[in-house]
Amino acid sequence: MNCYKCDGAIVYPEGLSGEKICNKCGLVIDETPIFKSFTQWAPEWYSNWNEQDSETLKEWLTTLRAVSCQLNIPNFPYREEAARTIRIQNHLLFRQQKLSKNKRATVAALMHLILKEYDKMRSIKEISKELSLDSRSVMKQSWILNKTLNQGKEQLKTQRKSALDYLHENAGKITQNKELIVDAENTLLKIMRSGGNPIGLAAGSLYNSCKKKNIKISKEKIGKAFHTSDRTVYINEARIRKFTATTVANSWVSCENSKTSIFFNYSISNSQREKLLICEE
Repeated sequence: MNCYKCDGAIVYPEGLSGEKICNKCGLVIDETPIFKSFTQWAPEWYSNWNEQDSETLKEWLTTLRAVSCQLNIPNFPYREEAARTIRIQNHLLFRQQKLSKNKRATVAALMHLILKEYDKMRSIKEISKELSLDSRSVMKQSWILNKTLNQGKEQLKTQRKSALDYLHENAGKITQNKELIVDAENTLLKIMRSGGNPIGLAAGSLYNSCKKKNIKISKEKIGKAFHTSDRTVYINEARIRKFTATTVANSWVSCENSKTSIFFNYSISNSQREKLLICEE
C-alpha cells in the first residue's frame, strides 16, 4: 500500500495497531484508534471533598491532608486508606465527642494505625514529635479510635508479636553471634511474665547480653535496628538487670531457708526420738 498523494511508502511507527504515516511526505493516512474505556477511567480520591460533603467531613479531610503532608506520607495507599476509613466510619467518628474534640491528634492516631496495618513501623512518639503534639494525647486517641472502629467487628484471631518474635526479627540485623542471641532469649524467658513493651524488652535483653559478654554494641545501634529510641533500650536493660539480680537473690534466700527448715525438722525429730527413748526406759 502506498500514499495516495505522493505514492510513497507507508510506515507504522507505533506498530500495526497505531497510525499510518507516509514515509516520503509525512501525511497521516490513518490515525491511532482511541479506546473510550481507558479515557473515561480515573482513580477515586477519597481525600478530595466536593460540594455534597458535609462541613464536618470537609474539616476531617482537610486535617488529614495537612497531617499526611507534614509527615511526608505517600498518597497511595496510606493517605487514601485513611480518607476511605473516615468516609465509611464517619457515623462513628463524628458521634464520639472525644475524637472530634481534637481532630489533629485523632488523625495522627489514625495514620499510626493505618501504617501499622501495612507493617510500616512508625511510633506514636515519632509522629507526635513531627506534629508537635502530646504523645500521651495521641496514644489515648489511638486507643479510643481502635475501640470505636472495631465495634461490632469480630476480633482478629492473630496473636500479638512477643518479645522473642521481635528479637528473632531484628537481632540478625546487628550481629550473627548465636551465643549472644541465645543468651538474650534465655533472659526473655526468665522475665516473660513481668510485662512491658515487647519491642523494648527484646532490645533491652540484647543490650543486657552485650554488656554481660563485653560485646561492644551501642544502645543507639540496637534502638535503630528495633525501631525504638536508645533511651527505651537503656531503661529496659536496667529493669532487666535489676529483675534478674532480684530473682537470683530471692532464689539464694529461698535455698538458705530450705536448708534451715530441713535442719530444724531434723533437730525436732532427734528430740522427739530422745523423748521416746526416755519414755520407753
